Amino acid sequence: MRGMQTILITGTSSGIGHALARLYLQRGHTVCGVSRRGPGALADHPRFHHVTADLTQFQTVAPALVRLAQMAGTLGFDTIFANAGSFGPPPRLAHLTRADAFMEVMALNVGGVKATIDACISLPSRPGRIVASASISGVRQRAGMLSYATSKAALNALLRVYQLENPDIQFLPIGLCNVSTPLSAVLAEAGPELAELCALRERATQPGYFVSPEERAQDIARVLDHGAALDLAPAEFREIRDLLAELQRAHPTEGHLS
Repeated sequence: MRGMQTILITGTSSGIGHALARLYLQRGHTVCGVSRRGPGALADHPRFHHVTADLTQFQTVAPALVRLAQMAGTLGFDTIFANAGSFGPPPRLAHLTRADAFMEVMALNVGGVKATIDACISLPSRPGRIVASASISGVRQRAGMLSYATSKAALNALLRVYQLENPDIQFLPIGLCNVSTPLSAVLAEAGPELAELCALRERATQPGYFVSPEERAQDIARVLDHGAALDLAPAEFREIRDLLAELQRAHPTEGHLS
């Protein structure tokens, strides 16, 4: 990401969204945040602007983002991180997952992203790039993860359609892999009937298996900074660790790219 930009990040109250906001503020960008809860210490930063909004209340999203753009003194957002999301209830078998709980996850993970995109591409200045927090669960499903996996598969499809209809915008669904966040902590509640999730939980106890939100934010920024070296097909799902490995192969003598 070159030059000073106005960046929109959803889900800035904690986790990766909060870490991304801090990182891009440190880099000198103007950051606009949306979350259901307050942004904490970020609120005191002169280049951070925030609105409290529930992205599942779809009719309120566009007015909230118009207000946010006005607060930042901009006609639109250059880069958007569609980061807000939910795992939903603790893992359980599909037939035990309530339909209303299933739809709550779909509303945020898919509907909230759609509402955000629609609002942003309707502003006077359209974004150049929209990065979505995707997941391998949308491509490789596991028992016990019905709501989350379905929502992430739908997110991938949604971004592909928007890419076809908006070729002037780069849509990037990036799987963020193993990050230590409240969302990932839900896996700890998987029961013995979900053998694959239990095995995943055991692997998660190994040192270094999970990375911090701050580390992953740095990884995301690195991929975007050096995107020209990557084979990024329009709206194609990619995992962050594969992109980092590809960058390392492209720049083998430069060590850890920053």
